[in-house]
Amino acid sequence: ALAGNRSISRTMYDENEDLSDVEEIVNIRGFSVEEKVLSDSYSADFVRVMEGKDFTYEYVQREGLRIPLIFKENDQLGIRMPDPEFTVSEIKGLVGSRRSVDVMDVSTQKGSEMSMAQFVRYYETPEEERDKLFNVISLEFSHTKLENLIKRPTVDQVDWVDNMWPPGLKQSQTEATNIISEMKYPKVQRYCLMSVKGCYTDFHIDFGGTSVWYHVFKGQKVFWLVPPTPYNLALYEDWVLSGKQSDVFLGDRADGCQRVELQQGYTFFIPSGVLAWLS
Repeated sequence: ALAGNRSISRTMYDENEDLSDVEEIVNIRGFSVEEKVLSDSYSADFVRVMEGKDFTYEYVQREGLRIPLIFKENDQLGIRMPDPEFTVSEIKGLVGSRRSVDVMDVSTQKGSEMSMAQFVRYYETPEEERDKLFNVISLEFSHTKLENLIKRPTVDQVDWVDNMWPPGLKQSQTEATNIISEMKYPKVQRYCLMSVKGCYTDFHIDFGGTSVWYHVFKGQKVFWLVPPTPYNLALYEDWVLSGKQSDVFLGDRADGCQRVELQQGYTFFIPSGVLAWLS
């Protein structure tokens, strides 16, 4: 989810369309992503490593969700994931091959729609044969068969949708997609992100100022986090409105940017308002 700088064009590609034929305007970045990945300059220290047994309802009541938290083990965190051999093709089978998903073109940070069948075909294409980088960051899978394989961590105890939304409205939701006209509640609780090597998402605040959690099921992720101070938020607003996001890596101008590397199996909580860039 991006704020301000991601536009989703509602173009639905044909099942058999050659992705290399899709015309686009490619943004030329004013910085090297590889250089940022390798740099040790982003050394602020406001992220905390925590054990699952310490993250409780009482902890949230006492401390709130004010700092990013990393959990290296899932013990006592309440989380459940599929077997390690679980594949993207199996995700397609559980959410439906015709399910449309928002797909981001990494080079432009613009979005479009394609079917799960088409994305899986792209994902399974050998790296050397791909001429584009596509990234799925908004497949919400509540009310699909995939939902039955995954249990959220302890955050469900403080989720406003679970605890405050009228139960009758939530129970009346049957539509698995996120079509606004069919939505009975804020359907933003379970997202499956699928990225090939080299993908990144530019700095953003998650929609509605929500707190978010990530679990790295396969591979690894690198985050650059910027605390939501008045200075940094004003800087972010100017950066979004400039229309030149590809020229500037916001972490170089913000106060207190921290680089965080998440290995396979790590779980990560990001508080409301924190600016994040992820690769």
